[in-house]
Amino acid sequence: MIGIGKWQGSIQIQLLRFSGDVVITIEDNAGDYAVDIQLPPQLEKVKLFFNSVEEVGDDTLKGKGKLLTPAGRELNFEASVTFDGDVVTGYLKIAIATIKIKNGHRIG
Repeated sequence: MIGIGKWQGSIQIQLLRFSGDVVITIEDNAGDYAVDIQLPPQLEKVKLFFNSVEEVGDDTLKGKGKLLTPAGRELNFEASVTFDGDVVTGYLKIAIATIKIKNGHRIG
């Protein structure tokens, strides 16, 4: 399995004029990926639910799911993360924006 562990990276959302750090935890759940994304406190009411996560090649995970806004709106998203040793890069794409993960690294 790819990317098992805890990762941290920076995000910037220009639409909201916001930046902060995210923590991504990837675990093996009986052969399936369990992914948890902890957003910065300012976005704590936004929830991400993965419907699928799959391996692409030897170093990348791609997933799809739903993002639930504090107002109750559901948005489909697509996410991708690529691992290179203790470094991670990636993005989360929703209809209104693509949010890139920068300066990503393993923290656990």
